[in-house]
Formats: sequence, C-alpha cells, structure tokens
Amino acid sequence: MTEAASQAASAAPAEGSATVWWARRQDASPRLASLLDDTERERWAAYRRDADRERFLVGCGLAKTAIAACTGQRAADVSLDRTCRQCGRPHGKPAVRGGGLELSVAHSGDLVAVAVAAAPVGVDVEQLDGRSYEPGGDNPASIARMVLAEAEQAALAAVHPSGRARAFLVAWTRKEAVTKATGDGLRVPFGDVVVATDLATDAAAPRLVAWPYPQDPRSVSLLDLDAAPGYVAALAVLGRCDTVLVRDGSALLGSAPLESARPGSAPLESAPLESAPLE
Repeated sequence: MTEAASQAASAAPAEGSATVWWARRQDASPRLASLLDDTERERWAAYRRDADRERFLVGCGLAKTAIAACTGQRAADVSLDRTCRQCGRPHGKPAVRGGGLELSVAHSGDLVAVAVAAAPVGVDVEQLDGRSYEPGGDNPASIARMVLAEAEQAALAAVHPSGRARAFLVAWTRKEAVTKATGDGLRVPFGDVVVATDLATDAAAPRLVAWPYPQDPRSVSLLDLDAAPGYVAALAVLGRCDTVLVRDGSALLGSAPLESARPGSAPLESAPLESAPLE
C-alpha cells in the first residue's frame, strides 16, 4: 500500500462512524477557487454578499479536500453532483460522483462543517450568539408552531425565556440534520420530524422520535456536536453511528496541495456578480 493510500485508509470513516471536519469562513482564498467546476463557479458568483461567497467557497473546498483525504484522490479530481431530485437544478444534496462515501455540508456565521460517512449523513450548524436577528425573526412563537410538533412546543415553553433561543436552535439543527441525511432538506415539514422531547437540559440524549418515512426512526443515529462557542450543531446518520471523529478542516485546507485553475473552467473574473440569486 502506498503512503497516500495508507493515509486515506486511516482517514476514511469506518462503518458505524462519521468524520466531521470544521473550518472557518475566513479560510476562503483564491487558491480554493481552482477546485470549483463551472456550475459551482456560477453558484459562487450568484451570492452578492462576500460572507456568503466565502462560506460557499470554503464549503466546496473542504468537501473536496475531505473526500480526497479519505480516498487518496487529488482534491482537484473529486467531483460532486448537486442535482436536485425534485427539479433537476444543481442545488440538491451534494453526492460524490463515483460513490463510495456520503457527505453533507453546513455553514453558519463563521463556521463551515463537512460530515463524511459510509451511510447517508446530514450535518447542520447554526449561529446562536451575534446573530443579526433572533431565531424565528419578529414572531418566534409563530415559527415555533410551524416547525415544532406539539410535544416539542411544550418542551420549549418549559425552558426559561433566557434559554429558549438556544433550545429552539437545538431542535432545529437536529431536524435539519435528519432531513439533510435523507436528501429532502426543507421540503419535509419539520413538524413531522420529531426529535426533541426535553429541551430544558443538555443531559437528555438526542433521538429521532417520529418522521414521515416507513423506516423505524430508531434506526437513525442522532447526535449533538460540540461546535465553537456561540454555535449549535447536530449530526444524523441513517444507520448506526457509534463514533464521531472531529478533524481540523482549516488545517486540511491550508496543507492540501491544490491545482491551478482547472482545464476548461472560466476565469474567476468572468463570473458575473449580478447572477440570479440561488433558490
């Protein structure tokens, strides 16, 4: 076995485990743009805010370098299929062309996460501190009624008012991690995905209680993740997940050998900043 293959074998998540790579929005750099294909460049350019562009660029770069670290490929040779199962447009859950591993990407505020597993996986992270608006906007009670089941609403009401924003995001990240693992995302009514029965304490282990699929919800592994201070995060795996390995995505991005601009890709400055916003 070559050294690269040996390192890849040690980095690839084993059955029953997942790996989560954490990076920061500030890791964005022109060198990462060389990993984008033409479709990804169009999406990258469609963002009007620099922070959104940086999060997308780091998410793409980290996804490809993480898969490369797990498989022994060059990051420039990793290709992701983002075709939406509903409409065919390139905004669906990313899948590795060629198969072999499952992944999920999430970003919020300054954090970017990429989860990799052998089974379908979903990760979500949400900024709690320093948000420009409170979770739920001007009417958090209305949003809670839309996304929480009755039991979850009762659990949220039992939380001290000072802790309700965090409790709401705990429920939200767990739900979104589950629906991202299925590939359905926000198309699934969150009120049908019941994950939180005790939001008043962190001691209660997260679990999926009910969901709108025929499979037993107990077959889904659901875990809260330790993100940076001021953030809430969760991971879901459709199947058994006993171990979660946490890795430094910023270090990976900084050390990964990247190619110069990929053949056939448009120059970076050719992508118009006034592209249509993403759906």
